This record gives sequence, C-alpha cells and structure tokens, in this order.
Amino acid sequence: MVGYTTKWGDSAYDFNPISNFTVSEVLLIGEYLGVPDKIIKKAPNDGLGGQTDEEKMGVTYKQIEEYIETGKTNSEAMPVIERLNKSSMHKRKSIPTYTFERTNYLK
Repeated sequence: MVGYTTKWGDSAYDFNPISNFTVSEVLLIGEYLGVPDKIIKKAPNDGLGGQTDEEKMGVTYKQIEEYIETGKTNSEAMPVIERLNKSSMHKRKSIPTYTFERTNYLK
C-alpha cells in the first residue's frame, strides 16, 4: 500500500504468497505456524538508522490497515498514506518491456 519495500531488494521474488495480507494478518499466520514471539512481537525495522518502520513512515501499520479496509483513518495519517501510496506506485507495476513487430530481416 505504501511501498515500504526495496525495489529489487526485499520486493524481488518469483512468488509472493503474502502480498495481499495486512501486517496483522501476517502476524496471525505466524502465530498459527508457531513463529517465536521474539520475532512476531519485534517492532519492524529495516535495520538502517535505528528507527522502526512506523517511525520512519510517520504512520502506524494499524492506520495503514484501517485505510486499506475502510478508505479512511485519522486525519493526520490519511495524507501521509496517500502520499506514500502515490510516490511508491512504480514499485507495484510490472517491469516495462520493449516490444516490436518482427519483420522479415529477423528470419
């Protein structure tokens, strides 16, 4: 939703089975699968700069989920989420490719 991922980094995959789940849903799946609490309860961060994801983004995952589910959240978080969504759109699009019409010279 907000593009908090690294293009060609953690967003590089052939198959993404959790892409349409919210953070809360992923954590519930983790609990169901027996992922240790120290992993599930750890505040998400990218390991750069000592801040959590939420601190860096300026919104909480709960606010993002509320926006995804209802189209709104608190008045301070909404413009941040909408800005992040718009500025990260390129991360959610397919790779552009060049197409051309084959002609006789290629035969």
